[in-house]
Amino acid sequence: MKGLKLTAVRYLRYLYQAHLSSPRHEREIYHTLRQAAPITRIVQVGVGDGALAQKVIQFTQQYAGDTQVEYTGIDMFEAREQQDGMPLKQAHKCLVATGAKIKLTPGTASMALPRLANGLLKTQLLLIAADQDSNDVNAALSWLPRMLTEESVIFWERLGNDGLHLEKLALSDLSAPAPARRAA
Repeated sequence: MKGLKLTAVRYLRYLYQAHLSSPRHEREIYHTLRQAAPITRIVQVGVGDGALAQKVIQFTQQYAGDTQVEYTGIDMFEAREQQDGMPLKQAHKCLVATGAKIKLTPGTASMALPRLANGLLKTQLLLIAADQDSNDVNAALSWLPRMLTEESVIFWERLGNDGLHLEKLALSDLSAPAPARRAA
């Protein structure tokens, strides 16, 4: 009976997140996470206020079983020009409280991904925030094939005429090859 209650609660949470939560454009993330479950390796470029990171981590934990969710966040934190994000220490404290394994890296996508790509193998979910410079993210695309698999899901948040929306991509949509590097 207890298992049935947990399943019902999980399903009600899914219904809320996928159909009623706000902001509205993020609802597709939860629908996809449930379909692709279990998702345990998440990378987010542009952590911002950390709200989406918290919600996504908590949602994926429902379907992860005994496997710990691993989250890597890349952001400028205190160095953000808009000063609208969280400081690094505050973000870490906030996200560690979810129980996931948290790794936060200061910097832009083009600064951080070359350093981190080999340690982020088999990333299942990549989230790119709308506040990230498109040219900078495009400069880092060549590192994504090292991290992602054909089953990985990429959500790139974009600002359009009608507000924010998510563009759902797959690895095959990103055609930049990984740069060859010589061993030292």
